[in-house]
Amino acid sequence: MTTNAADTLLTWPQLAALDWARSGGFTLDIDGEPLRAERVLRHLPGRRIAVCARWRGATVFAKLFFAGHADEAHRELARHGALVAAGVPTPGLIFENVEGQGPDRGALLIQEWVGGQSGQATLRGERGLALAGDLLDSLFLLYRAGLRQLDLHLDNFLFDGERFLVIDPGEVVPLPGGLRYEPAILDNLALFCAQAPLDLRDRLQEQVAVRLRQEGLRSERLAAMVRRRSDRRLRSAMKKWRRESSAIGVWQEHQEQWLYRRSLNREDFDALSAGLRDPQSLALIKQGSRVSVYGNDQWIVKHYRESGLNSRLRHALFKTRADISWVMGWTWALLGVPTPRPAMLRRCADGEAVIAFPRLEDTLALSTLMEEQRERARRVAPTVELWLKRLGETGFWHGDAKAQNILVDDQDRVHFIDLDGAGFSGASHRRARQQARDLKRFKRNWIQFEEKPPAR
Repeated sequence: MTTNAADTLLTWPQLAALDWARSGGFTLDIDGEPLRAERVLRHLPGRRIAVCARWRGATVFAKLFFAGHADEAHRELARHGALVAAGVPTPGLIFENVEGQGPDRGALLIQEWVGGQSGQATLRGERGLALAGDLLDSLFLLYRAGLRQLDLHLDNFLFDGERFLVIDPGEVVPLPGGLRYEPAILDNLALFCAQAPLDLRDRLQEQVAVRLRQEGLRSERLAAMVRRRSDRRLRSAMKKWRRESSAIGVWQEHQEQWLYRRSLNREDFDALSAGLRDPQSLALIKQGSRVSVYGNDQWIVKHYRESGLNSRLRHALFKTRADISWVMGWTWALLGVPTPRPAMLRRCADGEAVIAFPRLEDTLALSTLMEEQRERARRVAPTVELWLKRLGETGFWHGDAKAQNILVDDQDRVHFIDLDGAGFSGASHRRARQQARDLKRFKRNWIQFEEKPPAR
């Protein structure tokens, strides 16, 4: 959408009908003043949209509920009030209209915009997990008020430099009392740990266990509950990536299904759509009999040419190699694993598929470092093994953990690519077996390079 279009006053039905893959900002009349949305933060198609906007001369956070979903606005308003009454820090409410003004109009809540970092960014920052205690203080303030957050993850907290604020009251509900009180707290904290990225999870879980004991609550079952919560969450997420959601858009074109990342801007969306329709229009990087790789300075595009009855069956089950890359890329990114999150997938009925990833700048394959910068490769190798162990303990395997499938950036951070052989299992024996295979594959590849003289 151009700037002029973004300044055009929309009606609620027009807003609900916008194609967010092709749109920019928008403007609505709210209480006689234009609310100019500058950035879409979250979009749940047909239900609600959250934006950073300008209204009455200030930057605000606005959540707009489309027609038919005013009940969600009512609940969120009530739960925001419960947080305020309990003394839980949360952004202030500036304006609300949860009744709407007719059958075709929605409801909205406008809150003050609070600068700061998400909980995840904060715990990865300069003070790191030293601030985890402050975050747990916020949680136990909720519990003492008889409340809990059902969608308990780090990005539902905002650190403003002094304190953590709860920023999404929509899933705040009463905490059960009586004999169910302590198990409900333990289950909520298990969810909290299970939804933490892998590089923070273990240390966060240790701090949660300590805090439980300090509060006079039992922590023995925490690890097992985190495992169950993690498995349940991951299975749900791997199904979610296949359908329309706040993160992923889906459309049908002829007999093809297209999936795309909603956060793509219009220019990238159009360029990728064209590239996936005709991947050979891009520069060839690698030609294969079944898989070819193309790209430019922004994107890597892989074209899978699979055919036959088995390919059509795998397509129907969402289990082609491209499908696996799509699902695993999104799931590993959810877990905080360094890997490029897929941007667009074109699925053809015969099993053929084309998938696009962002190109990682200033990276080299670890295999190249092994040949040309061996000491640097030795420094990086333990990080690779650590990530493979974390993944294995969570139930995942890479499937082809050779050095060519691991990129290293100019700050020696590793990035895993080529996830079309990756997998997941809830069975502990299979997790252990696949983890051992990944580590063995990586170490065998390493030994092969160690036996060669360094490149001159």
